[in-house]
Amino acid sequence: MKQLKPLIFGLLLVITCAFNAHKFYIGVFQIDYFKEKKSIQITTRLFIDDFEKVLYKKYNKHFYITTKDEVADANLYVAKYLQEKLKIKVNNKNHPIEFLLKEQEDNVLICYLKIKFSEKIKTIEITNNVLTEEFNEQQNLVHLNINGNKKTLLFTNDNNIQKSNY
Repeated sequence: MKQLKPLIFGLLLVITCAFNAHKFYIGVFQIDYFKEKKSIQITTRLFIDDFEKVLYKKYNKHFYITTKDEVADANLYVAKYLQEKLKIKVNNKNHPIEFLLKEQEDNVLICYLKIKFSEKIKTIEITNNVLTEEFNEQQNLVHLNINGNKKTLLFTNDNNIQKSNY
């Protein structure tokens, strides 16, 4: 049964991506630590319509993300929002998250972020409130690959801060 869960999740995501409207709210985050690159690399995958809605409500501005009508400063607002809603504390110290770039794949917005870090990771604490202010049902899956250890954490409105030891 455990092997079927990722398959079922993937199938649901593909089916949902095939339609413009979706009825569930999920974000997928991948966090990888690369000691040789001296960085923690973060990839976010969020439904673009949900992200647009949250940005509009927060900043009272349409951004038209990844379209020909995208506003000139859209990346600044995307970065600002993600830096506010996604916090990562490594070895009990907050670290700034740097926004690199974004792209669209079907109706999913993919953002690439990084944290400069070169020490051994002993603990990582993540606060993930991305899209939860607008969608109570929002769930954010965070896949971690730290020091060769892989694990997945589920963040919700009621469970938005988690810590992992290595």
